[in-house]
Amino acid sequence: MPSANSTRLALVAALHAMADESADPLAQFVALVDALRPVDADNAMLATANITVLCELIEADETTRIALRSRLLALFPGRKQVSFFADSGILPNTGFFSELWRRVVQRMLPAIVDTRYLKDCVNLIFHRRDDYVWLDSVPTELKLRFWQTLGLAMAESRDVSTMPESLSQMLDAGDILAIRIGAMGLEPELVRLHPSIDEHDSPFLALAAEAQQFSVGYRKYLAGGESPSEDERQLHVLIDQCREVILRIRSRAANVGTSLTLTYLLRRLEQSLSRLELLIAILATRHESADMELDDRGDYKSIALWVEFLSQAIHGEGLRQGIRSHISRTIGLLALRVTDNASRAGEHYIAANREEYFWMLRSAMCAGCLVGFMALLKLYSSQASMPPLGYALAYSMNYSFGFMLIHVLHWTLATKQPAMTASTIAGVISEIRGRMKDVEKLATLIVDVLRSQFAAISGNVLIAIPTAMALSFAIGKLTGQPIMNAEKAAHMLHDLSPIDSLALLHAGIAGVCLFLGGLISGYYDNLAAYERIRERIEHAKWLNALLGEARLKNFAAYLDDNLGALAGNFFLGIMLAMVGTIGFLTGLPIDVRHVTLSSANFGLAVAALDFSLDSIVMAKCFVGIALIGFINLAVSFSLALWVALRARGVGFGQTGMLLSIMFNRLITNWRQFFWPGKTF
Repeated sequence: MPSANSTRLALVAALHAMADESADPLAQFVALVDALRPVDADNAMLATANITVLCELIEADETTRIALRSRLLALFPGRKQVSFFADSGILPNTGFFSELWRRVVQRMLPAIVDTRYLKDCVNLIFHRRDDYVWLDSVPTELKLRFWQTLGLAMAESRDVSTMPESLSQMLDAGDILAIRIGAMGLEPELVRLHPSIDEHDSPFLALAAEAQQFSVGYRKYLAGGESPSEDERQLHVLIDQCREVILRIRSRAANVGTSLTLTYLLRRLEQSLSRLELLIAILATRHESADMELDDRGDYKSIALWVEFLSQAIHGEGLRQGIRSHISRTIGLLALRVTDNASRAGEHYIAANREEYFWMLRSAMCAGCLVGFMALLKLYSSQASMPPLGYALAYSMNYSFGFMLIHVLHWTLATKQPAMTASTIAGVISEIRGRMKDVEKLATLIVDVLRSQFAAISGNVLIAIPTAMALSFAIGKLTGQPIMNAEKAAHMLHDLSPIDSLALLHAGIAGVCLFLGGLISGYYDNLAAYERIRERIEHAKWLNALLGEARLKNFAAYLDDNLGALAGNFFLGIMLAMVGTIGFLTGLPIDVRHVTLSSANFGLAVAALDFSLDSIVMAKCFVGIALIGFINLAVSFSLALWVALRARGVGFGQTGMLLSIMFNRLITNWRQFFWPGKTF
């Protein structure tokens, strides 16, 4: 790490080079920022210290200050500045996937830089993608000190010849932004969710017209006329009206579904509105009095707005190159919609009283019985002569239709719970404001979830094992031979051992599949609402002729309510079946271990061995099943909770308080974690 003295020397050298007026100012500022830049972008203290040193140097030497100011102003003449003001840090109109592909290509083959554009020059000066990190960490007061010391306040810059040119190009940028906003405000995606945009006067179109009038008046002012008669106040009113429409559209999207296209469009529209508002504010400070004689407060406001604009532009350009930032920021609303759907489904997986607890236990037992049959079907499929993809297809259909049947019959598969209940918990966390009663409410919810999960997994496992044993024993008696040979049975038991096999790793992979299944469920619930599946089915003439009006309405209502769950179960079955096939084809040691299916496999193998099982092997299998269940649940729950919290943009700062409450409940009444009390 460079010392403070070496940084100071580098800054002195970079500032000394500013005295050469024949040199390229772009190269001079690249060298200056290189001297300012901390090695670690997250080192806020060092970044602040470096900017402080820079301020001290130019404050102490008037010649250095004038030279730096002169070279900064030399950056602007002859360069195209419109794209810098209108586009820096704002998403392009290409769409989510096109922009994602552009960033991927940009990472491998960087674009050619054209120094005729100010935007490209700024990107060359701040050429590291994480430059915005250390720049954002510098206190605003220090940034204001630098620009004020540099002497670019209005009192000193009003006579600079480059200023009218820059203001004119800023007006061009404002015109472009206003026209874009007007066009985006009439996009079909927005009109569909807010029809009044098309039926009444659109604030987006009104904003474009008002911005044009403001621009015409301001250009006359730049040409030597009087201060513009059209001030910016009406523009700010229209911008606020546009934001109100966006809020209503977001609220509507939370109820009827959203899409990546809509989410991307709303983000771009909000960015454009914020940029136009900031440019208007900057321009307005230039004509607050006709004679340009502003007081210190006016100068301060002008510089503060400029600092805000630069911070936004550099921050946005830094994120504009990131692939992860593009994905995470763009799908935030979609992720919230998906997890909200999962949250509503998760409420059905939480037993808060005895009646719900015993219903959960019964439904889990029924599901465990069906899983026993599913394990038997998979065993017979494995004994058939098929290519690898044939096995994958057979296993997929067995799992998928089995899981879907469990849902249709309102039974419960234990490992489906975490991905759903995690979103419910995240919703409660997002409402917590640090109050004890809120944390108590969260603790009660967690206890309910744990108790419900215990009931579901107990019901699954306790019935899946004897069902599989009974099936294996009965078939063996009927056919006169075991359902599988001893070698196959021993292999199935070996796969359950947490010591002798990769069962725990495979359980973790299954947990990821379970998490993805929960996301898919939420996605298809969102899709059903967004695409208005119910109405479209009800208006399908061929379905009406096939089913009749009454049956068609019932079918449409059922599919609208259950499309997400059916799709999630279908794709979950495919994922669980395909992982092992991919491992076989690639030679990778990957597979899945699902606690209920593993329990059924244990039952089949034990009966096939005529219940002759070594006690050590038995103990390993029981421990393995318990750990497989724990890892299935832990992995899927952790991932689902993380996504739900990120989608809501919330954290949880009361972990210590929550752990204390949970520990006290465990000490005083541990039974509540496994068995319901009389009242809740």
